[in-house]
Amino acid sequence: MARYKQMPLPREQIMLFGTSVDDALPADSEVRSFNDVMECLDYSGIESKCSSLGCPPYPPKEMVKVLTYAYSRGIRSSRRIEEMLRFDVRFIWLSGDLKPDHNTIARFRKENIEHLAGLFKSSVRVCIEAGLVYLSVVAIDGTKIKSAASARRIYGQKRLERELKEVDRILAEAEAVDAAEDKQCSSSGDNEIPEHLRDAKERKTHLRRIADRLKEMNRLTAVETEPDARVMRTYDGTRPCYNLQASIDAESQVIVAMELTQHEVDTGELPAMIEQVRENTGCSPGVALADCGYSDEATFEWIAESKHNVLMPIREQHLEKKRNDPFASKYFRADYEKDVLTCPAGKELRFTVEQFCGAARYRQYAANECQSCPHYRQCVKTGRGSRRVNVRLTASVRNAMTERLGSEEGKKLFAWRSRSAEPVFGQIKSNKGLNRFLCWGLKGASAEIILASIAHNVKKCAAKPTLIALLCFIGRSYTIIRRTVKRFAFAA
Repeated sequence: MARYKQMPLPREQIMLFGTSVDDALPADSEVRSFNDVMECLDYSGIESKCSSLGCPPYPPKEMVKVLTYAYSRGIRSSRRIEEMLRFDVRFIWLSGDLKPDHNTIARFRKENIEHLAGLFKSSVRVCIEAGLVYLSVVAIDGTKIKSAASARRIYGQKRLERELKEVDRILAEAEAVDAAEDKQCSSSGDNEIPEHLRDAKERKTHLRRIADRLKEMNRLTAVETEPDARVMRTYDGTRPCYNLQASIDAESQVIVAMELTQHEVDTGELPAMIEQVRENTGCSPGVALADCGYSDEATFEWIAESKHNVLMPIREQHLEKKRNDPFASKYFRADYEKDVLTCPAGKELRFTVEQFCGAARYRQYAANECQSCPHYRQCVKTGRGSRRVNVRLTASVRNAMTERLGSEEGKKLFAWRSRSAEPVFGQIKSNKGLNRFLCWGLKGASAEIILASIAHNVKKCAAKPTLIALLCFIGRSYTIIRRTVKRFAFAA
């Protein structure tokens, strides 16, 4: 009896394979449904840029399909994609046996970012057509993704000063040695810069350029090799990063809006993300969920003006947190019709002036004859004058949001935020390996995250091919009816 299993096919054996690539690809391969969804995207924008002159280019549609499918498999290296196009039957079937080299793949990805952004919008519309997106609840969140630059390339003012001093020391020491050698030996008359001085002088010039960049940008840190990147705090320390902002449909986890920014924090990003949802889908979300990182005065003013339904925890100011006695300003009741405040002792404070304080606008209210109140010393800590209270112009929006978040309905609704955004970020960053960009600069990094977002949405659709076929047969009207009914059912 043989000790090991025998090879059923010797390498030199002559045999016949399938008559076509389609026969070689299993009928249940996921690349088939992936290709069906990719065929639904609008490629008119990216195809219009191709010229009829010169050597014919690779078909843009096939290049986008290959790149998107590679990102869906966690393959991002252009050399690795080139290898898959030569040996993997799924890539051969998808590309029609086209074999662009890694330079062509990398150049196509970098030079077509505007058209890739249009294809992302098209993927959102395809998800809507497939009945996956209802926009009843949209979760908005941000995550930091490390740039291609190393953390060793971060320069601050202290590091610049330290390295400039070291370079000056090397130059002074080298010049002293050269002067001593010139006295001992006859001069050759050669005016070229010595090799040991050339590198130090170039380094000093380079450090000066970084210092000028810091001064011009008015920043504390800069990344030497990737000026577009910003130094941000991550789970493993400060790193050169970009900030990915995404709006995600809570029920289907489809990315309906996204943008890669250079902002270290999420403050001020909420209005742009909600507007992008409306631009990509044609309607605003029923409820937008965001964490307290988006909480700032300008955002609350925008919410009050636009009347969008937003649920977001309030970030309290330090002074508001510090004072918690019965006469703290948060315990003064507001009557917006009479435009007065009522203190815990029952006295009214009337409006006096509107003013700026920091980045927010306030309405100041003041009381009269506070000295006669038995709680005067407890209310007015300084013991001078009457009590004055500053109220934000957005106080009504803040109070209504805080009250809604404290209700049982608000708590259940806000719980959708973490269940929607975090799994999507985990899928892209951990499962697909996009926790650090391979392409340099904001433009290259944006191309990568757009491809990853398209791949994410297409895979959501590809998981339900029967639903796609049904919706394509019935038409868009049925989708709109279902989406409207679902939104009211979800809100209820």
